[in-house]
Amino acid sequence: MAHMKVFCLSHSSAIENLGGAELSLLHLIDAWTADHAAVEFTVVTRGPAGLLQPELAARGVPTHTLNFDAWVLPTVRTDPADILHTARRNSEAVLAIVEILRVEKPDVVITNTIISPWAAIAARYLGIPHVWFVHEYGDLDHGLQFETSRASTFEDIGILSDLVVANSRAVHEHIGQWIPADKLAIAYPVIDLARARELVGRAPAKPILPQVQAGLTAVMVGRLAASKGQWRLLNAVAALRDEGRIIAAILVGGDQGDDADAVKQRVHDLALDDQVVFVGETDNPFWYIGQGDVGITASNSEAFGRVTVEYMALGKPVIVGRSGAGAELVRDGVTGLLFDPEDPADLVRALRRAHDGPDELDAMAQAATRSVDEISRAYPLSAVIARIDQLVDEGPGPMARLPNALSLWLDLPAAVEGTGRALHARNTAVLTSASWRLGTYALAPARQLKTILRRLVRRAPRS
Repeated sequence: MAHMKVFCLSHSSAIENLGGAELSLLHLIDAWTADHAAVEFTVVTRGPAGLLQPELAARGVPTHTLNFDAWVLPTVRTDPADILHTARRNSEAVLAIVEILRVEKPDVVITNTIISPWAAIAARYLGIPHVWFVHEYGDLDHGLQFETSRASTFEDIGILSDLVVANSRAVHEHIGQWIPADKLAIAYPVIDLARARELVGRAPAKPILPQVQAGLTAVMVGRLAASKGQWRLLNAVAALRDEGRIIAAILVGGDQGDDADAVKQRVHDLALDDQVVFVGETDNPFWYIGQGDVGITASNSEAFGRVTVEYMALGKPVIVGRSGAGAELVRDGVTGLLFDPEDPADLVRALRRAHDGPDELDAMAQAATRSVDEISRAYPLSAVIARIDQLVDEGPGPMARLPNALSLWLDLPAAVEGTGRALHARNTAVLTSASWRLGTYALAPARQLKTILRRLVRRAPRS
């Protein structure tokens, strides 16, 4: 098309930091506009506004901020009042998106990540082609829960979309269990490797580095969270210390919250305070990557692994779990080492090999650097953009059936009844509680005195 208008939904405004999903959206916009100057974007994000809005504004992309919730979330809602309140907020968001789409008349609607389906529903309602970019498994990588079920959610993603774009072969294979093959495509995330190579040489004003004399320095970038697997690295470092092999670890990423506190406590419990440093959130993790001998990706299951590619682009071999896209990006023994995330001893083995084989590690580093160009060319965004162009020309396809998520709305009457029952039960509990009865008994004399005084006032002679 000579000119295309693209409407995107982001489930997050990046309140704390720009995560992989937000960076993927920004790089998608950058790459698309670089190759097609006539493309015009609008983005709706979940409120409140965060770090994403200024980035979009700098690119001249208008934004709308709405209040809505997720259908893939940390904990599925069970409280009837919460279910009802959430459904109202989400339905209002769908209606608001419908009105925006009617005004802006985009050629295609894009949903970024599996977290929220509201733009997809609005697009189907108006008959606008819809494309879903899937960047995650949901449960396997982030420990999230599906409001309906895993199968129902991915079935709905296929039902509500004309094209579903996976960010790796691993994700493509996973969601292909529920989405027809003719609707699926793969596009590796666009990564700004030029920026990484530029910033790797810029040291921070106050660098945070381990002071211990170590035979190997491992760098791990990512927010401190159980699903990211810092605990696996710490356990392995402690085991190798007990063998007499000293490994230093630089942990870079958001270090606030209960998960982060648990990681820090583990460092203390394992007596690794002199071997492990916490850098926290930083605009330039690349300098710290440059200080390491090896990059670590120890997540439960990475859907892609943006930081894995950044490690290799900066000349670092990677030790990565073989689940998810790890084995897709790293060739075992060539550009890094694979390990089984379910086997603690396997990460110890990989780190021991890296510690004991500096010459092999150097060869892997060189091979890792060379492999990045091959990875970048494997599944280019340009092929997906060509399919989107064709999709817009052809128009949206028919919806095979109603989505499974319809059950969420069909269950609302039960939620209303549940709210009423919960309110009645709460009131009954209060009225029959010991404290209520005690208060009633304690106030009884005061009530009697008040009644007597009223009677005396009424009987008193009027002057």
